[in-house]
Amino acid sequence: MYAEQKIMNAVSLHMSKYGGKYQDWYVGVAADAKTRLFNDHGVNETSDAWICRQCVNDVAARQIERYFIKKGCKGGPVGEEKSTLFFYAYMIQPHTRQ
Repeated sequence: MYAEQKIMNAVSLHMSKYGGKYQDWYVGVAADAKTRLFNDHGVNETSDAWICRQCVNDVAARQIERYFIKKGCKGGPVGEEKSTLFFYAYMIQPHTRQ
């Protein structure tokens, strides 16, 4: 749980730095977080607030995702893909796609 707690703390700190309200953020897990963020969600790499972290395994990534969804973040249904080692979050903007 230590690694997961460290990631949750880093993400919470990042969110508070850029806005803080959980409902203004989208969270997810992916095998390729940057493709998911920048291509699928339309996050601007240089001007939008976003964060991604590699987790020890897919179970940890999903646990972190569930934690932030329970806090109020938006997020999609948790899938079953085993290669989802990355957790990501971004602040929702008019140009981003959930």
